[in-house]
Amino acid sequence: MMLGIGLGGAFGALARHLLAYLAHDVIGLPKYVAVMIVNVLGCLLIGLVFMLIEAVYNRDQPSRMARSRLAGPLCSRGWWPAGDPTAPAFREFAADVRAQLASAILITGFLGGMTTFSLFSLVSLQLDAGGATLGVLINVVGSVVLGVFATWGGLKLGQLIVLARHPLAGNPAGGTRD
Repeated sequence: MMLGIGLGGAFGALARHLLAYLAHDVIGLPKYVAVMIVNVLGCLLIGLVFMLIEAVYNRDQPSRMARSRLAGPLCSRGWWPAGDPTAPAFREFAADVRAQLASAILITGFLGGMTTFSLFSLVSLQLDAGGATLGVLINVVGSVVLGVFATWGGLKLGQLIVLARHPLAGNPAGGTRD
């Protein structure tokens, strides 16, 4: 598990560096915009990966997503039994070693290595020290708002992928996709 996290983190850090390099050095975007793009992309991917891991590996177990509005179409088809809605988002998947490993490598490792709150914070302080108040506001508000919407978008995309691949899954009466 630890090796998977380490390898995922190494590849995630390389992806962060490459994406930031392309956005800043090749395209010419400001450094804070390059960091924001990487972090927002990471938010999109964490939503997508999380939903896919939950739907594929944690399907018959209580899910953190069971009470989410995004999960409605899946729950109505019997995907997740009623569970503890207070389970923390970072708990390990106890039901399946494959889910634990996928979560460790992809979410904790790769996406944890790719996204960077510390660099976001440093760049924000550097913008402030340079008197770029508008840049600080764009960076802080933009990163948080876009990050939350990107995570929601990733969850929604994951839901759509699951529904497209299993349109009648868990629906004993048949029926159609939402």
